[in-house]
Amino acid sequence: MSNIAPLIDHYLAEYARLERDLPGSDANQRARKDALKAFADAGFPDTRQEHWKYTSLRPLEKRRFEASSEAGEVSQDALAAFLPADLDAYRIVIVDGHFNARLSALDGLPEGVQVQSFAQYLNDNDDARVRSAAIDTQPGSLSDMNAAFATDGAYVHISANAAADKPIHVITLSSGGHEDRMSQVRHRYVMDRGSQATVIEHYAGLGDKPYFTNVVTEAEMGENAQLTRCRVQQESTRGYHTASFFAHQTRDSRVFNHGFDLGGRLARTDTNARLVDPNAEVHFYGVYVPTGRQHMDNHTCVDHDTEHSVSREMYKGVLADYGRGVFNGKILIRKDAQKTDSDLSSDALLLSDKAEVDAKPELEIYADDVVAAHGSTVGQLDEDAVFYLKSRGVADDGARAILTYSFANALVQKVGIAPLERFVEAALLSKLPGGQGYADLA
Repeated sequence: MSNIAPLIDHYLAEYARLERDLPGSDANQRARKDALKAFADAGFPDTRQEHWKYTSLRPLEKRRFEASSEAGEVSQDALAAFLPADLDAYRIVIVDGHFNARLSALDGLPEGVQVQSFAQYLNDNDDARVRSAAIDTQPGSLSDMNAAFATDGAYVHISANAAADKPIHVITLSSGGHEDRMSQVRHRYVMDRGSQATVIEHYAGLGDKPYFTNVVTEAEMGENAQLTRCRVQQESTRGYHTASFFAHQTRDSRVFNHGFDLGGRLARTDTNARLVDPNAEVHFYGVYVPTGRQHMDNHTCVDHDTEHSVSREMYKGVLADYGRGVFNGKILIRKDAQKTDSDLSSDALLLSDKAEVDAKPELEIYADDVVAAHGSTVGQLDEDAVFYLKSRGVADDGARAILTYSFANALVQKVGIAPLERFVEAALLSKLPGGQGYADLA
């Protein structure tokens, strides 16, 4: 406990240093201070908490991360490495927690589609708050930390019956210019009745200095609105990444969430949806690939708080070397959520006897007229299939890469955006032993 007080004092001092530069009205600043107090009281999560049992944030506690009032330099060439070839998209770029107009491309937005920096949204609206009023619970001290320190992000508002005519690519970069830099980023997507949009959230880091990115994304789903969200996490091997997603879904709304965890020294992602009106539907798909000594933790929670709602979850992990993976998926079906239809599955493939995965699917059911199922598997490659490919002239590493690629690629193909699928497939193959020689599969 002796290290906790100096750690909290550091972040209290950081807030005091940054306070005048944080966006938003005076009322919003009071909300920030409330969140800061909640974070200071709780501190960083630790392994004594059930939802953090397998993921220690001690590496973060040992460092004193500092936020910046301005972003470092990132060239167009450096950004290009994270732009999928042939992807036609609007683009908003956040560097070190700050909007970068030079790297962004927002010209030609159709009528009813608003995309701007989150800081501008807060500054332009006196009644705007750093936390969404629609999402009444955002549990966790990391969410509190974000609410206190959030500097910028993306604000997307799709008006009633409008649609974004192409994806919105939200890129969050660490410039790598300073050691122990902290970025607190917040995205908000407001989907009015009958609206549609696809948003790609992309996280990456440059350089070889340690840094910390903490993200919160909120989605307010109006009646019959549809959001497809694709999250690609490619932080550097010195990066620490924590992220939370909260969706509030009303009648007939649909959320399709695709997550790909490929980078970072330590990555933790919480993905949450609350279905509050009939016929709301949510799909969570995820692929995580820890290699080397990477640690990747995915927690999901679908809260069925209404009748006639649907949820589908499918996660696949590929673990090599000393990679460590965690998957905890929870489905909560409340008392009045009759006629719920829910399914959850988790599969993991271990490519090394040193790799490790902890999988925990959960069902909590208080209604009696529901369809709900969950399952989890952990295994290794089929050696007969490996032998078959080797007998056809494929090297051992190549055979294993091809089979592993096939295992994970089924979820990549669900994205439905061909340039992004090819980008993720190539990134996945590049991480697999022997996979570099089979990039043409993507």
